[in-house]
Amino acid sequence: MRTKPRYPESSEYRASTTWDGATGGTALTSGGQQIAFDTPAAYGGRGHGVCPDEVFLLSILACLNNTFLDFQRRFEMTLVSMHLDGEARVSFDGTGYRVVEISVSGAIVVGAGELRTGRRCLELMKEYCHLGRSLKDCVPVKYDITVTEPTTTRERKWQRSE
Repeated sequence: MRTKPRYPESSEYRASTTWDGATGGTALTSGGQQIAFDTPAAYGGRGHGVCPDEVFLLSILACLNNTFLDFQRRFEMTLVSMHLDGEARVSFDGTGYRVVEISVSGAIVVGAGELRTGRRCLELMKEYCHLGRSLKDCVPVKYDITVTEPTTTRERKWQRSE
């Protein structure tokens, strides 16, 4: 059964790049955000900006983050903290480079008594992040993300102060 989306049926995103005269450039999003990018020094660049591979990986992490937050809001679950780390492994296959694996690890702390809901949000995040869905058939994505409840006095105090 096809579910009705909560958000627009489709979206379009635009960006542009301008060469910096050396080994990188500036990216501009349709929303006006600028990102300086450059070729890493190991590949002959200056390394004066983010590497496109890092932007690619950050895009996946940000999509996962925002997808989790969408489900967290839907379930009205208290979120104490969330931290995600990513790693993209790139290999030369004899003719060119290719992303061969993406690993995502992290830690999510949810409100007391909400562990089950937090774990459900994690599963939904992995299932519905549209960038992860788009990659799943061409690049394996491995996840090692924990969901816990507050364990320190500081975390409990912070949760009660909301």
